[in-house]
Amino acid sequence: MIEFFHVSFCYEPGVPAVHDLRFTIHDGESVGLIGANGAGKSTLMQLLLGLLAGEGAITVDSLAVGKKNLAAIRQKIGFVLQDADNQMFMPTVLDDMVFGPCNYGLSRVEAERRADEVLARLNLSHLKNRCNHKLSGGEKRMAAIATILVMEPSIIVMDEPTTALDPVNRRAVIHAINDLPQTKLIASHDLDMILDTCTRVIVLSHGEIAADGPAQTILRDQALLEANRLELPLRLQK
Repeated sequence: MIEFFHVSFCYEPGVPAVHDLRFTIHDGESVGLIGANGAGKSTLMQLLLGLLAGEGAITVDSLAVGKKNLAAIRQKIGFVLQDADNQMFMPTVLDDMVFGPCNYGLSRVEAERRADEVLARLNLSHLKNRCNHKLSGGEKRMAAIATILVMEPSIIVMDEPTTALDPVNRRAVIHAINDLPQTKLIASHDLDMILDTCTRVIVLSHGEIAADGPAQTILRDQALLEANRLELPLRLQK
């Protein structure tokens, strides 16, 4: 589904934010992207979405990421932002959910049908007509996921999906992520959440891949994590 071929990018000449990234994410995989601040996680995601253009090549479902294919690629990728306030901009949850589908040519009736199905699947039907500014942080994060799912993407990209959530809402988001059948790429500092939701982990350090392997192996390797300015998930600490 996603392939990076020798991808590099510099914000300043001679100072690579990411360097020679090479990896493949297969259909249906759930991959955690971890690393200390400044490791290159956000840059990698922006390159994938075509928001930045670097050296090398990126493909999504065999389509090269570039100006020619951006519209098609962005229909395949649903991006859940770290701050739901930057994603929920319409008056109500329903308004936000139908905005994207209607702009891609669906009728309002069909868009609302999709919205009802997604809300029911996530047990969020009670939020359908709620005003966005009256939602709690957890409700807004779940609603933001719903606005992406209604677009029926084949890939979900998430940036820090559990940041600032209380334990109940954090667990709700984790359950929602685990129920999603799509290919998933999740960037987070919440390594316990990554352990709960991902089968594979890519570790970034100074813009390069420091490790790539099974989540259970990577997240139990204390020496590897500490060498990359990370710590064991809390529940694995003695």
